[in-house]
Amino acid sequence: MPRLAASGGSGTSGGDGPTPSTQSLAVAAATGTGVVVTLGTGDKGIPDRVLAAYQKAAQRTARERPGCQLAWPLLAGIGKVESGHAAGRSISADGTITPSIIGLPLDGNDGRALILDTDGGNWDGDTFFDRAVGPMQFIPSTWQGSGRDGNDDGQRNPNNIDDAALATAGYLCAYNRNLTDPTQLWAAVFAYNPSDDYVRAVLAWTTGYSDSGVIALPTSATAGTPAPGGGPTPVPTITVTSQPQAAGTPMPTPSTACPVITVGTATLTATPTNLDDGVPGYEALDIAGVLTATTTTPVTAPVTAAVNATLSDSHGWTITSVRTVVTADAPGAVTPRQLARFDGTAIGEAGADGALTVTLTPELDAAGCAAAPPTTFDVGGLNAADFAGWATTPARLHARLADYAQLGQVEPATADALGALIPASVTGPGALTPFLDRLGSATPAQVHDEARTRLTSIAQRLNSQQTQGTPPPAPTAAPAPTATTTPAGTPAPTATPVPAPSPTPTPAPASTTPAPPAPAPTPASAATAAGAASAAPAPSPTPTPAPAQTQTQTTPASPATSPPA
Repeated sequence: MPRLAASGGSGTSGGDGPTPSTQSLAVAAATGTGVVVTLGTGDKGIPDRVLAAYQKAAQRTARERPGCQLAWPLLAGIGKVESGHAAGRSISADGTITPSIIGLPLDGNDGRALILDTDGGNWDGDTFFDRAVGPMQFIPSTWQGSGRDGNDDGQRNPNNIDDAALATAGYLCAYNRNLTDPTQLWAAVFAYNPSDDYVRAVLAWTTGYSDSGVIALPTSATAGTPAPGGGPTPVPTITVTSQPQAAGTPMPTPSTACPVITVGTATLTATPTNLDDGVPGYEALDIAGVLTATTTTPVTAPVTAAVNATLSDSHGWTITSVRTVVTADAPGAVTPRQLARFDGTAIGEAGADGALTVTLTPELDAAGCAAAPPTTFDVGGLNAADFAGWATTPARLHARLADYAQLGQVEPATADALGALIPASVTGPGALTPFLDRLGSATPAQVHDEARTRLTSIAQRLNSQQTQGTPPPAPTAAPAPTATTTPAGTPAPTATPVPAPSPTPTPAPASTTPAPPAPAPTPASAATAAGAASAAPAPSPTPTPAPAQTQTQTTPASPATSPPA
């Protein structure tokens, strides 16, 4: 939440007069009473490209729906609570935000709604459950009906701030709402995310931007430092967990001939890297950290070690591996070195959901030296759809099928039958349905789990494509050196029907919180006063379908994930 002070205060807790509560500020904002919300200087900043999108969406809505009376600070309030105005992301000139802002899975856990996958992982990279997407956190099923083209490029992209802001404006103005009416204002925000705390947070920020104004920040200052090759430096959340040493295995003893190589777990970082601007998506995932060599005497010459690195998905199936020779430093070093560079094409093609697991095993090229124990850690906050290899082709599906047949994970006759169902090109949605049906009906003896989940993920992406001219694949494909896998995908179900909308709530008196509209059919948890909302948008009073459920907000390292609908 911003620092809030009564009128005449400084915007900090030391302002003149008592600081009003969030509750009283929200009630005042919703009922139109005259409490002023003053933001401190640090709270006013909005990236100029994002601010322009909010203002442009409000201006277009004023022309298309003049009765709505939508003001851009309301869009800014929602954008602040949902993603911090796409904090830590890069924003291109056309408004596209990278890497994608992806919320937690709507899997029914921790108070989140249960919404099975509706887009084949097309937007959220998850073929099991839906996830909120983009700076305004729409879930795919809602985006399908509510998405807008805000930058007139002929596409509707929830990761584009122009498209997302205009879609949010349309969502708030649905049912012929007049947002100058306090009750309808409350109902609109509550419909976006049915949580009283969420509404209070959004309205407090909205009133703050209206009362205090904003500071337009240069987009380059908030978008992250470009990585090698011109791509953005994203901010994944990385957790490090050392692998327990096997029982009875002694730790290596350092000697002059056999230094002990240690990975500084607290120094590890993971950075998706763009190596070629002509290739969509990141081509690599770089792992860096401090590597030290300990001997019984001071190290007088450089010590080199080969670091064997493996990247695995949540099933423990290998995605890719690499061996890198690294120079180790003396104990006390603080400069990280690149320990591994994983192939981004393998990551994207694998389409792995959830945290990826990295295992680093340093070894010395010296006879009689004991190997260092492996270091294992998880990398979270990544989205497979941001990596090269996510956009796939029938030829690549053929190649992966051949890989798994050669590895013995697909029985030969089944591989032949599946290969015959892969078209030379994708001419529209559903082209891979026969392949998916045959794959799904195969027994575990015919197709092992690893091959089934990986091939399903690739085929589902192809199955949702509109058109794709792809040359026929070669009769046989050389096997890839390392098999890559993904969690099992599920065909996208149809959208969950929504009950008839509830009537507009009766206005509440100024001294109480306005009564929200009836909650959405699926329960979801309430947000905190800081805007960490977890709920499903409630249906609003008109025949138009109500939004679907939402999910909880992530940690500060990740944007809020409370999607509308």
